[in-house]
Amino acid sequence: MRFVHENGIAYEVLPWPQHALKLLIDPYRNWLLPARLLQWIVKLSRSPLVAETLRRPGSWQAMQIVYANQRPVDLIDRMAVRYNTISMASRNRRKLVTAKLAEVLAEMSGESRLSVVGVGAGPGLHVQDAICRAGLQPTRVDAYLIDLDSDSFDYGRKYARERGLDGSVHFVQGDARQIRRVLPAVSPNVVKIVGLLEYLTDEQATELLAALFDVMAKGGRLLTHGMVDRFNTARFVARTFGLKHIHRTGDHVAQLLQSVGFREIETFEAPMKVYPVLLAKR
Repeated sequence: MRFVHENGIAYEVLPWPQHALKLLIDPYRNWLLPARLLQWIVKLSRSPLVAETLRRPGSWQAMQIVYANQRPVDLIDRMAVRYNTISMASRNRRKLVTAKLAEVLAEMSGESRLSVVGVGAGPGLHVQDAICRAGLQPTRVDAYLIDLDSDSFDYGRKYARERGLDGSVHFVQGDARQIRRVLPAVSPNVVKIVGLLEYLTDEQATELLAALFDVMAKGGRLLTHGMVDRFNTARFVARTFGLKHIHRTGDHVAQLLQSVGFREIETFEAPMKVYPVLLAKR
């Protein structure tokens, strides 16, 4: 693994030998080899990430395996976890999102009590890590972590207990597009949408952003991101695992944010430039 340090954060970058190998095999896995053959090949692996992605593409469990980045069990596992550009960029995204969220929370810490909403949050690691990094007292923040599925909540609650945040973190099953019904009395100071927009059409994303804009506190901040297929990985992932993303540049996401009323939009990128991270003001 190779790292580049920016603003005190160690970001992964693709080593040149792996980059060269990728350029050689991309035509085969993206176009020439039948999808069924690719699926048969990956099923030969003992990789937990491969098994989970075949079972449920894009699941929170798959993301936990990516984040954990444990010692690979075989060659395919190594390529899937260590040198897959989406896996690498996802770990970078977690670091960048956590850092930016922590900065925002620290800046707003003068509020009597901060309200944070995570959308499509799964176990809520970004929000929980950011609260700890910002040095906020748990009694001064309420984090509401919304997801359509509740299967990640037990893991998230355990994570919160280990960090002394169990009294501040609330898991809510529901559709954030109906945010006022899901959280009728909450006007968040900070909203985070990470790992969700890439599965929504522009119409769906706009509906979600508009609903959140309407309930946010004045001066509140929203953090989200785009996704750019810079390393020509999307076709292989879709053919082999059925995992399809909607790719948007940072400018495209900024247009969606502006269309519902957000302003003062800033864009940040980790070195691999796969996930542009955007911070907007209500």
